[in-house]
Amino acid sequence: MLPSSTALCSACALLIFSLIPGLHAEPRTFTSPDGRTLLAEIQSATPDMVTLKLVNGPILAVPINKFSESDQAFVAEWRKANPVTIKYDFASSYTKDKANSTKQTVNNVEITTETWLCNLKLANRSNQTLEGLKVNYEIYYSQANGPTMVTRKATGNATIPSLKHLEETAIKTTTVQLKTSKLEGGFYYADGSRSRNKDTIEGMVVKISHQGKQVYEWASSGLPKDRGAVANERK
Repeated sequence: MLPSSTALCSACALLIFSLIPGLHAEPRTFTSPDGRTLLAEIQSATPDMVTLKLVNGPILAVPINKFSESDQAFVAEWRKANPVTIKYDFASSYTKDKANSTKQTVNNVEITTETWLCNLKLANRSNQTLEGLKVNYEIYYSQANGPTMVTRKATGNATIPSLKHLEETAIKTTTVQLKTSKLEGGFYYADGSRSRNKDTIEGMVVKISHQGKQVYEWASSGLPKDRGAVANERK
């Protein structure tokens, strides 16, 4: 006797349901390093925490490192099969730091050359630990070019292996050279250039990527509107 169409549909639905990650969870015996065990199903997991539903009802949030290495590997595989939607959020700020300074006089012009870098601070506000963050940044600075000031940029990147929720990390950027020139002895430039020029850092742009896609961009105040037309720094 052939099964009815209703029975076939029910069987297919059961099969599909069992193949969807996260919808069909088997209880697992989790073991701590000192041998204690508990029988539970995974409800959710981040790189450092796992939420378990015990077979007798209660739900617990436990640091993953409280379990054996095999349990930690199991949770890692579960996370791959059950990716969560991350609401990315970061806080960004930076400060400027002068690394060194030199002076010289050339043709009645006193030139001070300073090496600067930015201390970039990033805080994770995404409600979970994030691993393998890629940070790309641009430093914009004004530079004297005859009688005018032009804007240039220096670029760099960094990798953050792991950043917990509400944790802050600091990145020291690549350096830029800024010059201050002062014409001495009452001389002046025939082309109208100012007798004193000073290069300055104008601001930063920060872009963060995670798992191969850009998830965040921040620009400090005071940057040029048409940043795409800004040339890279002169080497």
